Amino acid sequence: MPSDRIERRARELACSDAGLDDVYRGFDELARQLVPYEVAAWSTLDPASGLMTSCTVTGMPKDLEREALIFAHEFREDEPNNILSMLADRQTTAILSHSTGGDLRLAGRHRAVGEQFGLTDELRGLMWAGGVAWTMVAMYRTDGTFTAGDATRLEELSRWVADAVRIALLRGAAHQPEGLDDPPGVLRIDVDGRVTALTDPAYRWLDVGGHTLVTAAAATAAALRSRPEWEGARTLVSIDRSTMLTLTAASLVADDGHVAVIVDRARKPHLGSMMIEAYGLTPRQREVLGLLLLGRSMTQIARELGISEHTVNDHRKAVYLAFDVASRAELAALLQHEHYLPLRQHLTPSPYGGFLPA
Repeated sequence: MPSDRIERRARELACSDAGLDDVYRGFDELARQLVPYEVAAWSTLDPASGLMTSCTVTGMPKDLEREALIFAHEFREDEPNNILSMLADRQTTAILSHSTGGDLRLAGRHRAVGEQFGLTDELRGLMWAGGVAWTMVAMYRTDGTFTAGDATRLEELSRWVADAVRIALLRGAAHQPEGLDDPPGVLRIDVDGRVTALTDPAYRWLDVGGHTLVTAAAATAAALRSRPEWEGARTLVSIDRSTMLTLTAASLVADDGHVAVIVDRARKPHLGSMMIEAYGLTPRQREVLGLLLLGRSMTQIARELGISEHTVNDHRKAVYLAFDVASRAELAALLQHEHYLPLRQHLTPSPYGGFLPA
């Protein structure tokens, strides 16, 4: 178990108003106290596809050409511990030396990049919150290998990281509401449960939710003050039969007890409309595409969408035809290289899928 000091710092990071890069660097400092390593790459994952929307590198300078070399191998079906297989199996950690029987050269990314930097092992962590993989870390050593104990210690930290990243992405959307449909708003709640400040989009949500919203926001803020457990600081509020809102206690100001509560329309992650327009996908094909990328089987997709497996297979074939690919791995590689990599150089990851509008 992490020490009380480390757990307290993890809570502080998730309750802070820090940006995504600062959140990652803060957790990197904590992780190094639990699992020693020399280099790490922390990546946000698109909740709609599992593809990577940003990357923070520690221990060495970030290099886009090196990153492209890794991605050239990442989505191959025979690549050990690749992101697609980890998503499909809902894995939380994977050690490269364990998966390759000690022969790291079985991994294309190690042959292409790892060897030239003298890396001796890789520990990957996939970090989940609310059933969604929000972030992934790849840790590297230049001396020795990782152990099962290292993986367990990383797992113990991962729930804090996942929720901190989810909240940081939501804060980003609240601070950049332009171009979003029904953008999230921020309410500032004092220790007496009163709203003392709010952003422009929050006025709309107050018109929708009224006293019910204010009461729920005060309760959410109180939960964060008393015990900053993320599940207790996130609330679903039903306003009427057609309106469900989510309230997230996103940051705590320790000196005066004010809490920033983000109010948002409850919504599922979805792939960006630009992708649909570019490839002529129907809304149903977009749903199938996202679930394929997230590693769902034909049976799981059929059950989730309420359609037959035969129909799912027809949609899968149509998606592959539209993208001119023959497998899930080819599909993921194409989207990561042609869409996500270029966009993530200048756009902010979205908590709803893809990127926030520029």
